[in-house]
Amino acid sequence: MLEPDGRAALTEQLRPPSGFQLSYAVATTFTLDLTTALSVPLSFAAHRVRESRDPIAILDAVRRAADRIDVFAQAGQIFEPRVNSALFALLERMIHPVQAPRPNMLFHPKVWVLEYSDGETRSFRMLCASRNLTNDRSWDLVVRLDGVTSERPSEQSEPLAAFVRALPAMCVQTLPAERATRVSALADAITSVEWELPNDVRSLRFHPLGIQGFTPQPLHELFEGLNHGIISPFLSDEGIRRIVPPGSSSITVLSRREQLDRLAASTLKRIQALILDDAANDDDAMEQDQSESASTPGPKLEPFVGLHAKAYVLERRSGSHLFVGSANATEAAFGGNVEMLVEFEGSHTKLGVAALLGAESPLRALTIQFDPVGDVEAPADEAMDYALEQSLRLLAARRYLADVVRIEKQSPVDLQQLYGIRLSAGEPTAAPVEITAAVTLLTRPANAAPVPGEPVFFDRLTLTDITPFIVIRVTDNRGVTASTVVTAELRGDVAGRHDAVVAGQLADRSAFMKLLALLLAIEGGDGLFSFESLSAGVGGWAEDGSGLFETLVKAIGVVHDGLADVRRIVEHLQEADSGRPDGAPSVLPEGFDELWKSVWAAYSDAKQDATP
Repeated sequence: MLEPDGRAALTEQLRPPSGFQLSYAVATTFTLDLTTALSVPLSFAAHRVRESRDPIAILDAVRRAADRIDVFAQAGQIFEPRVNSALFALLERMIHPVQAPRPNMLFHPKVWVLEYSDGETRSFRMLCASRNLTNDRSWDLVVRLDGVTSERPSEQSEPLAAFVRALPAMCVQTLPAERATRVSALADAITSVEWELPNDVRSLRFHPLGIQGFTPQPLHELFEGLNHGIISPFLSDEGIRRIVPPGSSSITVLSRREQLDRLAASTLKRIQALILDDAANDDDAMEQDQSESASTPGPKLEPFVGLHAKAYVLERRSGSHLFVGSANATEAAFGGNVEMLVEFEGSHTKLGVAALLGAESPLRALTIQFDPVGDVEAPADEAMDYALEQSLRLLAARRYLADVVRIEKQSPVDLQQLYGIRLSAGEPTAAPVEITAAVTLLTRPANAAPVPGEPVFFDRLTLTDITPFIVIRVTDNRGVTASTVVTAELRGDVAGRHDAVVAGQLADRSAFMKLLALLLAIEGGDGLFSFESLSAGVGGWAEDGSGLFETLVKAIGVVHDGLADVRRIVEHLQEADSGRPDGAPSVLPEGFDELWKSVWAAYSDAKQDATP
């Protein structure tokens, strides 16, 4: 029952079942870190790519997954990255800022719904977590459910389908039609999914909160019980009142010290308070995590610090009910925020309050009893921080338009085409007078302008500087600054821009050869890349291109669509070669241009012959 030692990374929970590969995934999160988002596609890559630290393998994994994942995140809560990366461009199509339907409420669910395929066979997975898509190292909970489609609709799955179906309408920018259609198709598929029940669970239910078109069960019915347990990092008196009926015999609450101190004395009389023991943040566990993640790219992991998990357990005469998800025990969570909870029903001994927070429970060993002061006021800076964040979310919820302008070359000898972006806002929204607001492009963070308002222009951009990602920074009269990444509607985008980004990551011939091998790999049903049918891999090629001809010929023979990807990247590399100084080595192997002309001509003929 909520074993603290049963730790698992999110990437492990996303990994396809044996024999399957990712078909499509929808994710929701409150806060989003773009660097963390770059690591997600590795979960769906081949084993040898997933375990690699090779940046070229990572690049190809992101490129492959970007069209199969849609991530919905609260507008204003997409963090400005500390270190910029050209690879963020590959995330543009999959990141969608959203806002809750009710004014001043938050989009707060942490849900993944995934569809995997093995030929015509489909498998589904649902993750409901308290963890955001960030690199935070806090104590969290995650529910993982696996299921398969049945022959008829499942009443159990309809609330989850309604949640997925509601996502496009919450987007700040209009979701592209093909992606909206795919979200709708996933929602339709979910309605027929039967989910496997975890051990000791008799039934499960999904409870989306705050979405349009779905009426949740009244809270007094949902949380009716005799004894209650609450795990929530944030609390309010009204939140506890809403979810714990007056007749509850006992209430055990695990939360943060400062949150418990702020509760009213009348609330504290009803509860037994617990906090995490400082010893729960142990160095041994951190060292083990570091060892296990040594082969995974990304920042160095920090120890688990702080409580972020959310769970509610209540006991009735008929059994116990455990709720796990994103909702804190606050008025906002149960009064308008978009949230998700998964409910499990089972016996008192397995899912009861004692099993979760009792003296003999594994989780209780990480906690200590706490005697809150009560009625402590929040620091003044906290209210000002919240006001600053609200201003940022307000500006982030506007529709921004980014029009790409081609700048005429000043001279015939200018080799590089330059561009500009005219940024404007779809509707007026003024920042509070005590707030100053500036905007930059994510790719050009030093070039700041006032947030529109009036349109602003960013000029002298290269092809890879073009981006729909803009950064808004707000500063209050204390000098405190907050920032977020926003997705503008990019109009007049230049064809092949993402291929130019990929080409720009290829610093030498070795990098090109690695990417070429990945592009020409055939992805098997077990999710592993198979090079056998091409009779070559990276290790089979010399850096001068030896063995490359045979591989390309075999790719023609199987009409491998990866050759079309190769062509676009090769064109950008050839263009870059034209601007290289005399004597500078090309990224392309010697004689590749001539070889490629023959390969592409043969491929075009073979593809035409294969077309019915």
